[in-house]
Amino acid sequence: MGRQEMHRKVHAPLKRAGLEVLEGGVPCTALPVSVMSAMASCTHEETGRQDAFVGFDDQQLIEQANRGWYALATSFGLFDASREFLLALPAHRYNPRVDLYQPRIWRRVRLLDAWDVMGAACAIRRGRSVLGYDDCLLGSRSGRPEFAMLSLDSTVAVVGTTWQDGIGSLAVPNPGDTEPVRRLIDWEATGADVPRDRRAQAIAWLQRDRPAAVERA
Repeated sequence: MGRQEMHRKVHAPLKRAGLEVLEGGVPCTALPVSVMSAMASCTHEETGRQDAFVGFDDQQLIEQANRGWYALATSFGLFDASREFLLALPAHRYNPRVDLYQPRIWRRVRLLDAWDVMGAACAIRRGRSVLGYDDCLLGSRSGRPEFAMLSLDSTVAVVGTTWQDGIGSLAVPNPGDTEPVRRLIDWEATGADVPRDRRAQAIAWLQRDRPAAVERA
């Protein structure tokens, strides 16, 4: 997707929904976006995970889900001082005929004063899937979230998801230290069938705290 098309189809509608995409600024050792799927396996007892759930029968579904997301994001520390964080967005243009696997990458974003994450942001249409339903940037439609967010220092993960009886968000502190995430990262770093870019990201994460080699004279 070219720069102009990316701006028209992704950046501009996200900004109208209150999420401003910023150029660059993504930490090179951020927690790999591919392991965010493991957040739902994290438990409250073992990781300190917290949930904000709203049932489909709630007359203020989107409003309550937005409040729950924001409460988790602020209390756990998703935002930096400028309300910036990482958001997982598609890396390529959607083409269901030739691209069934759509990798996502981190983009740095800023939360604006007027926002609607669970409604307008989840309704930004991306294309139609091979099964015939709409695929959107942050979910399947308004009020049906499926998104992943990460603090700039990778110490807080916030995920929006749609359950069988409602929608909501979950926050996990220090996600890289949790057992489900560590297990997935280890597999991506060594698995024979793991795509090269995902393996490289997993290895970079595992090596992030190693001191740089010192050259000898």
